[in-house]
Amino acid sequence: MKRLFVFALSMLFASIACQTLQPTAPAVTATPAVETLAISTARPTPVPIICTDDSCLDACLTRINSTLGTRQFESLGGEYAGTSANLNLVIYTVENGNLGEPDILYAPAEFKPFQEDFQAQEVVWKYASSLLPADQLNLISEYDIFTDGTDNVLAWVTVRDDLDRSRWQLGVDIADAQNPVDLTYTLIHEFGHLISLNSEQITQTEFYFGWNQNPATCAQLTTPEGCSTPGSYINLFYQDFWTGIFDEWREMVEKPQINSDEEFRVLVHDFYLKHEDQFVREYAATNIREDLAESFMHFVLEPRPAGTGIADQKILFLYNFPELVSMRRQMIQNVCSYTQE
Repeated sequence: MKRLFVFALSMLFASIACQTLQPTAPAVTATPAVETLAISTARPTPVPIICTDDSCLDACLTRINSTLGTRQFESLGGEYAGTSANLNLVIYTVENGNLGEPDILYAPAEFKPFQEDFQAQEVVWKYASSLLPADQLNLISEYDIFTDGTDNVLAWVTVRDDLDRSRWQLGVDIADAQNPVDLTYTLIHEFGHLISLNSEQITQTEFYFGWNQNPATCAQLTTPEGCSTPGSYINLFYQDFWTGIFDEWREMVEKPQINSDEEFRVLVHDFYLKHEDQFVREYAATNIREDLAESFMHFVLEPRPAGTGIADQKILFLYNFPELVSMRRQMIQNVCSYTQE
């Protein structure tokens, strides 16, 4: 199926944001999309699936669609009706995977139904936190609830402090979190960033280098987050798949002056068309970190590819790391066995 994204200029800098994902896994029976839905715990939980190989992936996604469930409430009204106003609504501190008390931010009355649905916020957190192994979950120290309207950015991750890549924020648009399958794909994508850009993967720095490469200061790939370590996933991914196209990507996508999201989207689209066979889909052509996160999402939630093309090789690359294979197995089983109780 088709996945849709809105490209944000901020993605070039500190935050890593990704919009609603429509899964490309084999056909999954999804709840019909309704503009304003929130997670509910009213439904009975389907029987957990013991997943031992890739053949049960589709069944597990169908099951999670029923497990989380949805319910409808009133649409945004007033001056915000039909807009994409981006508002932070609630912030939770997180310690050892546990939510603290909600910090309620100012929001106009039209946003109160989203802001005050603490049950929905907690259900999304419980599910998101269930997907990660404990050592990765402990990287998340803040959980932010926001909305920018429906069908825009679904979730993002970013560091709380540029000098401390061991403390991360996870943001979720509660208005877009109503589709459990979309939510699953998006969370796995965002966790791909968490896994590949944390303090063990990137050397922290107080300077911003963008994508400028200077072997004198960093012998590995330099990202906007800092210098990658020699054995980091993103550096090895760059060495295997990006050295031949990196300079062209910089000229076509990173260097041009742009004034809108649409202009950036066109640049990425043009670059993607020149190298379509190298990416799992168009959004992966945004930059190396998005390419790796997209490949990680396919690695976790779709069967091992049998092809030999570069896009398939990027997914197969991740099978070279036993810790990631173990993480994949755990994430799949967590989707298959998740319950709300």
